[in-house]
Amino acid sequence: MATLFSLRTLAAAATLALTASTALAQQAATPAPAPAAAGAAAGTDAGTDNPWNKICGSDPRTKKQICFTVRQLLTDSGQFLASAGVREVDGETRKILLVQTPVGMLIQPGIRVQIDQNAQVPGKYTICMPNACFAEIPINDDFVSGMKKGKDLIITTQNQQAKALNFPISLTGFTGSYTGPAIDTAALQRQRDQLAEEVQRKAKEAQQKLLDAQNAASGNAAPAPQQ
Repeated sequence: MATLFSLRTLAAAATLALTASTALAQQAATPAPAPAAAGAAAGTDAGTDNPWNKICGSDPRTKKQICFTVRQLLTDSGQFLASAGVREVDGETRKILLVQTPVGMLIQPGIRVQIDQNAQVPGKYTICMPNACFAEIPINDDFVSGMKKGKDLIITTQNQQAKALNFPISLTGFTGSYTGPAIDTAALQRQRDQLAEEVQRKAKEAQQKLLDAQNAASGNAAPAPQQ
């Protein structure tokens, strides 16, 4: 049990470390209304050159290396929507797909994941924190091979109205990160900084559009937003 807890703690910490700031990590965005019955949560993938990131560390109890290859899905404004990552322990064949979803989902139905149009794999939520809920799904080498060849990993959960919401996470770049070396601290910090700058830029653009709309209605020229 202690080992499972330490693995989960590392995975959660690794996922949250990829967010632009602590503030972003502590708020799970409510998905936009779905355009279709099944629901498709709009968002963009976090990161720069390759949004999939591999983070490795040592379990203090077993001294075994744990690696976590993860990718996040964010809203256009930079808020967290969902994430998925493969967690594996050196020397063990068992792998875990750790999925993170917004709070406010129905716990009892659990979640389902699928690669493209392949069969859905069910999973159960293990814990909910103030910012997100976590689910762990045991997977095998065949599933990982499917991720390497696939286009999207689709997470399906149900909101409080028992309507399905889909969170598609692109698998582009997964193979390179999964089979490559772990990301170094400096590179991770650069991704955090670049993501923060992108979020700030989009916030300024949204502010300017709002000012333009307000001034167009009043017939005045729009002043530039304050830095």
